[in-house]
Order: sequence, then C-alpha cells, then structure tokens
Amino acid sequence: MLPRKNRLTNKKDFEEVHRLGSFFSFGVVFLKVKKNNTGKTRAGFLVGIKFSKKAVERNRIKRQLREIVRKNIGKIKESFDLVISLKKSSKKEILSKDLERDLMSVLEKAKLV
Repeated sequence: MLPRKNRLTNKKDFEEVHRLGSFFSFGVVFLKVKKNNTGKTRAGFLVGIKFSKKAVERNRIKRQLREIVRKNIGKIKESFDLVISLKKSSKKEILSKDLERDLMSVLEKAKLV
C-alpha cells in the first residue's frame, strides 16, 4: 500500500494540481504535475465513471496504479504532486504490465524519473 505521506487526498490539493499543473500523456495514462513545498512526492488517482460504470473495475485500476507508484516511488523526484488518470476510451481489460509501462513512460516524459 502507498504510504499516507505519499498520497494526495484533499480535494483542494487535487483542484490546485488540475488548475496549475503541467499536463503529460502517454498511451492510456494522463498525468498532471505540480511542484509542492512538502519535500515529499504525493500521488492522487482519478478513474472516472466514463471509464467504467462499475465501481469494482474503477477501484481495481486505482489499486494497480497505486501499487505501481509504491514500487517506483524511490525513482520519482521529490517535492511534486501528481494526479494520474486514464483515458475514457481505454477498456477495462488493461494489463498491469501495459499500465506500468505507460505510467513509467509518462513520468519519463515529464522528467520525473
């Protein structure tokens, strides 16, 4: 599980990243990035109802994304807020390895790895 100190949980923080953050995408993954002053990298995950109407499927994808970030948190630069989401058109049958590849590629594109 991703440690609490590395989670983006407040609605205010999500809105700030969406308003002021830089946008990057690769494959099925969207990324918004904003510098923060906490000294820690925090990640938040958004998987909308347009991805799937079933909460079970949305939560499964969020758990997979959280685990990928947890495994690679040491490689990601410090003091950034990340909001990670998926394309609406992407299907529920996304393989975990493809999701990890796309997420790491978008982080490289944002120069965070």
